[in-house]
Amino acid sequence: MNKLTLAVLAICLLCTTGAAQAPPQPTPQPQTGTATQIGEKIDRGLTQIGTELSQAWAEARKSIEKMGVQGRVYGRLHWDKDLEGSKLEISVRDNQIIVLAGNVATAATKQKAEQLASDTIGVNSVVNELSVTSSK
Repeated sequence: MNKLTLAVLAICLLCTTGAAQAPPQPTPQPQTGTATQIGEKIDRGLTQIGTELSQAWAEARKSIEKMGVQGRVYGRLHWDKDLEGSKLEISVRDNQIIVLAGNVATAATKQKAEQLASDTIGVNSVVNELSVTSSK
C-alpha cells in the first residue's frame, strides 16, 4: 500500500476505535463533542498527508530536473512494452531536439516511439530516423 492509503486507514482506525488520544493541551479546553474530536483528528491527519504529498512532489520534481532530456526519453521508450526488443538509439541536438535511430518491428511502434519522445518533458521536437524491419 502507498503512504496515502496507509494514512487514510490509520485515520479511520483512530476515529472508530478511539485508540489514539489527542496530545495534551497546555491550557484547559472546553469540552467538545465526539464529532468535533473526530473532525479535529481528521484535520490533523489530512494536514500531515498534505505536507507529505507536497514533500514527495518536490522530491520527484527535483529528480526529473536532474535527469537530462535524453535520460527521460530513454526511460519512456525503454519501459514501453510495445517497443520491447527494438534497437533504439537516442541522441540530442541543441539540448531539446531528440533524434531516434535504429530498428523497430512495425510502423505502429515507430509512431509510438516518436509520440512518447515528443510527449517527454523538455523535448521540443523529434527527428524520427527509425527503420521498420518487418511488417506485421
